[in-house]
Amino acid sequence: MNVDALIGVPVRASVLARALARHDGYRVLERMAPMDRNRRGGTSGFAFSGCAIDVETTGLHPERHKIIELAMQRFWADDLGRIIVTGKPQSWFEDPGEPIDEGVTRLTGITDADVAGKRIFDPVATSLIRDADFVVAHNAAFDRKFLEQRLPDIVGKPWVCTLNDVDWRGLGFEGRVLSHLLSQMGWFFEAHRAQSDVTALLHLLDHPLDQGGTVLRSAVRRASQATWAIEAVGAPFSAKDLLRGRGYRWDSEAKLWSREVTDDVLDAELEWIGLEIYGGLAAPRVREVTWASRYGA
Repeated sequence: MNVDALIGVPVRASVLARALARHDGYRVLERMAPMDRNRRGGTSGFAFSGCAIDVETTGLHPERHKIIELAMQRFWADDLGRIIVTGKPQSWFEDPGEPIDEGVTRLTGITDADVAGKRIFDPVATSLIRDADFVVAHNAAFDRKFLEQRLPDIVGKPWVCTLNDVDWRGLGFEGRVLSHLLSQMGWFFEAHRAQSDVTALLHLLDHPLDQGGTVLRSAVRRASQATWAIEAVGAPFSAKDLLRGRGYRWDSEAKLWSREVTDDVLDAELEWIGLEIYGGLAAPRVREVTWASRYGA
């Protein structure tokens, strides 16, 4: 693409963008293109494969709201976490059987006419997920509950969450919102549509890190590590500030404070909560969490 009509000089936009990017007074963002990668030899010999997914829904609660758009794309990566091969992007609208709220339409652009009579093709969606080593989403706690309710044959699949399974601050990034993370990597995209969000997710995963490897490798390493969920059952209301300051989060569905910790700090954390929260008179509930159960219902 030439921009001579804009500046009166015949020059390609990519050349101008590179020139501006070298100037301290400008930041240049590139529109994200769909990821389409292939190699000779197909998909054999890779370290792992995943299925990137995103859903758009009629609301926030899977027990009463429904999926109206599902997008997914398979990928295969090497041991450094670099995506080498991608599968065909797949996306479907689905009629929720009720009018879409105006707020949802404003956010996503999806209308009742878009979804009328449409349905997710279950066999393809299910097989794409089941054939992968894991599923990955940006905010898996949201997507997983909706997707497992809609496609029960995928229940128990390992999940990776790029929102929570990556130490973004430790890697030098600000915030965790998908669009903001990608803008720091030099990209922009049209958010809040499932297919564009999946494309964005793939580029996020493939981003190389200064520490070595990619976001994908970092996320998989952290997600695949088993942790322990410490649930402060029956903790007094007055302890909320102590718990929050210690890194516990309020679970609005279970109505309790909880925190995930690794093996190396489990004993110390149990000692702390036993004394500081329960006064030695009770104990929290503890359960093991793996990437096959994390973010699930």
